Amino acid sequence: MLSRIGFTLLTALLLFVTGQAQDNSNFNFFGNARFSYGSSASDALEHFDGTSFLRVRVGGAYDFNENHSFRARIATTQSSEFEPVSLTLASDPGGLDVGHISFDQFYYQYQGENISLKAGRFQHTPKVLSNAGRSHFRFQSNNINNHWVDGIHLEHDLGNSWVAEAVGEYQHRNHVSYSYRGGLNFANNKHNVASYFGVENKSRDDNNIIQKAFALFVAPDAYLKPNGYSTYLALMSRLVYDLPKPELLNGGSFRIAGELGQNLNTSFENGTSAVISFGVNNFADKHQFMIEFAKTDTQWLTANVYAPNADELELRYRYFITSDLNIDFRYRIRDSRNDLVPTNYNFFARATYSF
Repeated sequence: MLSRIGFTLLTALLLFVTGQAQDNSNFNFFGNARFSYGSSASDALEHFDGTSFLRVRVGGAYDFNENHSFRARIATTQSSEFEPVSLTLASDPGGLDVGHISFDQFYYQYQGENISLKAGRFQHTPKVLSNAGRSHFRFQSNNINNHWVDGIHLEHDLGNSWVAEAVGEYQHRNHVSYSYRGGLNFANNKHNVASYFGVENKSRDDNNIIQKAFALFVAPDAYLKPNGYSTYLALMSRLVYDLPKPELLNGGSFRIAGELGQNLNTSFENGTSAVISFGVNNFADKHQFMIEFAKTDTQWLTANVYAPNADELELRYRYFITSDLNIDFRYRIRDSRNDLVPTNYNFFARATYSF
């Protein structure tokens, strides 16, 4: 177990080495630090007794040549609750626990003209081009969390701005590296494999659609149902509309983003998830505003950000101080469809610096 002083010194050393690294065209340091304050209450205005967190992720990338590279990154989240600091290689159930330190990236990458391949440990987070950037289908390492995939990722350019990707991920029963929900627990077998397949287009078309995507997630024998374990099979579609208003919004735009998903191995009324957001994007290249609505049924289990069996509303504002430093504020109302569960109110304030 490391002392907190030792962790602080280690973090300072890593940041110092990053800043002092000699210029090398084949090697570079990268990372980010995020300070976050979060609170949760059953009263809309009781948000003065929350918890503060600091997430630090520092890594390095080495390019062997234009096609082959290696990347590694160390990640940890510490909190004002002062959990014990310790090193680990395996994930805690649902991701890396606060206080623990581990590699959240450790992978080889091949980059060809129309194809790329990752093998090892990495994040897989297909982003929605909304102000929040998050998907209800798959969004790893949100807020101050640390998630990863142990597996392979293949991406292929299909032409006409369409890109296809496939992910094969390994999950150990006791060390599931992402916070899947409820019955999607991978507990039936010690060793598990899940797959993600998607196609996406991020080019603007004549109708100002800037993102179109479809995806499928399959987790065999990992989904606990009343009659035993079965395959979790979910389908998702995504659409983002962007209307430029350079004069009215000083270079910014109005943006609407929507996702619709369905768990195909349950009844229709229990397996649907829908998210839609409306926002002002990059007003004066500094400001983003967004309001988001989400409805999630009990058996939509791939989204750690959105709670099953709940309806949510979130307000978000982000300010870019520089290209490397931004602050954002979020206020969320989560209304459970279970009458025995009270409405939950959350407030988040964050500052994120990237290098």
